Amino acid sequence: MRYTIVICFFLMVCSPAIAQEALPADTSFETRRGWVFEFDPNDQPYPDYIADPRSPQMQLGFAMFDTDIPDTSAGRFILDAGTRYTVFKITDPKGKDDFSLDIAGCLFTQFDTGNSLDNVGWDGFYGVFLVYDWRDTITLRYGYRHLSAHLGDEYIEATGRKRIGYTREDFALGICYQMKEDIQFYFEPSYAFHIGNHDRQERWAFEAGFQYQGPHDMWNNSTAQYAGIHFRSFQETGWNLGTSVQGGIHIKRSAGSSNWRIGFEAYTGRAILGEFSQEYDDTYLMASVMFDFY
Repeated sequence: MRYTIVICFFLMVCSPAIAQEALPADTSFETRRGWVFEFDPNDQPYPDYIADPRSPQMQLGFAMFDTDIPDTSAGRFILDAGTRYTVFKITDPKGKDDFSLDIAGCLFTQFDTGNSLDNVGWDGFYGVFLVYDWRDTITLRYGYRHLSAHLGDEYIEATGRKRIGYTREDFALGICYQMKEDIQFYFEPSYAFHIGNHDRQERWAFEAGFQYQGPHDMWNNSTAQYAGIHFRSFQETGWNLGTSVQGGIHIKRSAGSSNWRIGFEAYTGRAILGEFSQEYDDTYLMASVMFDFY
């Protein structure tokens, strides 16, 4: 598993440089009626949920856990490799409303520092979303999401635990309201049309939160403060609320290159890894570095 960590770290470190060198060409055009089509745009109409532990991102973090999961230690390396990518954006003739298509994917992993960096488990995620942005005030997205949870091979060998087959495929409707220029509120219910374990899983879930992105007025106008709080709850675990809080600094670079976030995150609620989420709870504090492509 050390090789997996090295590969993920290499991808995370190299991706900003790659993005900076490969600046996108002008791929926009305007129709006779004034509609503007832009492929591979430099911005996304729908915001990321910055405090969501399952937001697709490139992340390297170290966390201290207080967890019920047996045969695990307190220290974990968190390695996430993924992103949400806007394929195209369409702007109306008045330049006020946007439509876009997003695709997303991510590999979420945890490595146990007290057990030779054994992989405790990993979740794979992908999705596709249609987005409508009404005058930069209310933004809607509707899409399909798939999450499949797995146990680490070393954890299976050490404990003899078997997978419960946690898989969730759902349709989600996200609503984001721009309360002020730098404050957003969002709410996203979802309904799973396919679940992997009918004995333990249920159909409904929701997530919601507030987030703040300050102005880039520090360090030559490149750096801003940010903060967010995210709530998640599932019918299958009695609607018990999971809460995560994240805050730190956001470093903005040139168009076409990656942005950086350096932050601290605290979480308490049902276990983050899907294979443990039905039985155990997690509480952790994490420091991490994240790369954003937008």
